[in-house]
Formats: sequence, structure tokens, C-alpha cells
Amino acid sequence: MSRRTGRSCRRGAPIRRGTVAQQKVDIAIEDAQGYKVLRPSGDLDVYTVGSLRDAIGSMIDQKTTKVVVDLDGVPFMDSSGLGALMGGVRRLREAGGDLAIACTREQHLKLFTITGFGEGVSIAPTVEEAAKGFKG
Repeated sequence: MSRRTGRSCRRGAPIRRGTVAQQKVDIAIEDAQGYKVLRPSGDLDVYTVGSLRDAIGSMIDQKTTKVVVDLDGVPFMDSSGLGALMGGVRRLREAGGDLAIACTREQHLKLFTITGFGEGVSIAPTVEEAAKGFKG
């Protein structure tokens, strides 16, 4: 019978537990007519998603409540990236604004469809079209 003791079963050596080293993804921020555009460039995964969360938080701190995230510069996104987008929608809506997505990448669109994320969020091929779907 095995107990959870924080040690491996084979050698008795402690299991190393730690945090994932955060990396940054480049995010360009552009002013548009009544909203901001965030353009991440690189993968949005467990290692880089903190940059997107920070950028969205910065928008809220600056009283910007309408944000479009353009995902065309993001070749890969895992569940951490999706979670950051979902959290961004929630935080911006709580602040009286909204988040919309501009995206043409099939794999991201498929992820949004499978998870149901696209049902409550404006997702369009261009930034301008996505911004037309802002709620609030």
C-alpha cells in the first residue's frame, strides 16, 4: 500500500515540486476608435500566458474597457491561453466593458467552437468586425 508522503516510491528521494518558469510573449498594443487592440506574437501557453493576463489587467487599470485581441500572430494556443481569454472577458465585463477576438486561424476557431467560448464572445476575421460585436 502506498501513501502520499512527498517521496517517490522507488528510491525514497523527494519529488521536486515547483513553479513553471514564466516566459513572455510580445504583445503590441494599438489604439483604435474607442477601443484598444492587443496583438500577441508567439505561442500562448502555460509558459507565456502571464503576459496576456498582465496586458489585459493593464487595460483595466487604465480604464480601457473595450479590447480586441488579434490572434493571427499566435501559431499555438493551449488551454492556458483559452483560460486567459475567458478570464479577460469576465474581468472586462465586470468593469463595464468587453473583449472581442479577431482570428482567422482554423485551430483556434475549432477550439472556440468545441469549448463553446465563441457563443458569448464576438469572434470575427478582422479587428474591425470583431469590435462591432462588443457588448455593453
